[in-house]
Amino acid sequence: MSGVKVIFHPDYEKNSRQVQDQRVFNVVERKFKFLRDVGLNYPSLNAKRLNNVFHEGVAVWEFYISKKWRCLFTCNQEENEIIVLKICNHL
Repeated sequence: MSGVKVIFHPDYEKNSRQVQDQRVFNVVERKFKFLRDVGLNYPSLNAKRLNNVFHEGVAVWEFYISKKWRCLFTCNQEENEIIVLKICNHL
């Protein structure tokens, strides 16, 4: 799934307000580049589907930003696009 289109959900900024560290967003931007160029299989993304978690009927995935932060997104393989939902704490 290389050449994927990354789209931000309209509520992305509101949902990601808890992130105060700009370095987290810098890492996220770099990882989005990996998503666009290589796809979900890029090793450092550690992307995985979350069990029994859905957003508007579509399975939610996550990739690691750091030990503390994760990025949640949905993956539409037919459209070859990823919709970024939010950055959140990893509990």
